[in-house]
Amino acid sequence: MKKTLVRMAFYSGVLRTWQRVRRGGFFHVLMYHHVTDREEPFLPHVTRKVFARQMRLVRNHYRVLGLERLVGMMKRGEPIPARALALTFDDEYEDVYRNAFPLLREYRLPATVFITTGCVDTERIPWTDELGFLFRETEKSGLELEREGGKETFSWTDRASRLAEFRRLKSLLKSVFEEEREELCREIRRRLAVTKKNPSRILNRSEIREMAEAGVDFGAHTVNHPILTRIPPRTAREEIERSKIDLEEILGREVTGFCYPNGEAGDFDEVIEGMVRHVGYEYACSTVDGVNDSGTDPYALRRTWTSEPSLSLFAARLLRSRPPASPPPVTG
Repeated sequence: MKKTLVRMAFYSGVLRTWQRVRRGGFFHVLMYHHVTDREEPFLPHVTRKVFARQMRLVRNHYRVLGLERLVGMMKRGEPIPARALALTFDDEYEDVYRNAFPLLREYRLPATVFITTGCVDTERIPWTDELGFLFRETEKSGLELEREGGKETFSWTDRASRLAEFRRLKSLLKSVFEEEREELCREIRRRLAVTKKNPSRILNRSEIREMAEAGVDFGAHTVNHPILTRIPPRTAREEIERSKIDLEEILGREVTGFCYPNGEAGDFDEVIEGMVRHVGYEYACSTVDGVNDSGTDPYALRRTWTSEPSLSLFAARLLRSRPPASPPPVTG
C-alpha cells in the first residue's frame, strides 16, 4: 500500500513539487557499487538502465556537487544549497567505468570513486563479491564450515534460499576478525568448487587516470578492504595510510577523502577516525544511512543506499531531509 501511494505521488507530480520547494542546509551522499548490464542479485548493484533513470532525475531536480566541495562548505559554515547531493562509488569496479562513467560525463555530473588500492592492476576483488560469485556459480546445494565451538551449516534448494544463505554467511564473515575470515574464505572456495573464472575486475591505472582527467574525484578505501575494527590497530593504521600514498602515486595529486570498508556503526570508532584524521584526510564516508548537515562529523558522513530499482521509491528516499538530532553512536 505504501509503495503504491509513493508511485501515485511520483507520477502525479506531487513528489517533484516537494523537491522544488525543499530548503537547504543539508545534503545527501548517494552510494553505488556495481552498475551492471543485467540484474545481479548476488552483487550490490543497480543496472545501467536504472542508473541512467536515476541520473536524469538528479540532474533535473537536484544540485549535484562534488563531495569534497560539499564537505568544505560544511566545515567553513557556508550555506548548503537546497537539493544538494553528491555521488559516490565504492570499490572501483570496471563496470562503473563502462556503464556509469559515460553517463556522468554526458550529464556533467561530479562523482567520487573510492579505491581499494591493493586490487588495482590485479585480478583481486573484495571478498564479498568473490563470495557472491561462488554462491551464484556453484553446483553444490550446501556448505558446512568447522568453527571453534561447533559447525555452521548452510543449505539451499532454489535461488531464493541460495540468496538467503549467501546473505547469512556474508553477515557471519563480517562479524569475525580478519584472520579467521580469510581462513574461512579459503575453505569456502575449496568446498564450493567453482572452476569458472570470475569476470568481475577492478579499475586499472589507465582507467583511473582517464576518469580523473575527466573530472571524477578519487578517495582511498584501504589497501586490502578489511573491516578496520576487525584487525590490529597498527595494521589498520597501515591500511589507512598506505592506501593514501598508493592512490596519490597513481593520480599525481593529493587525496583528501576516505571510505570505511563495510562502514556500518561498529566497523569504525573514535580510534579509527583519529587515524584517518591524523594521516591527513579531510573527510570519511560511512555506510550509515541518512543525510548530512553542519552538525555532522566529517569523518562519519552518512550515505543513502541507491539499489532500489523503482524510480518513484528512489525519489521518495531523497525527500528525507532531517538528520538525526546528534550523530549516531560509533562503538568498537
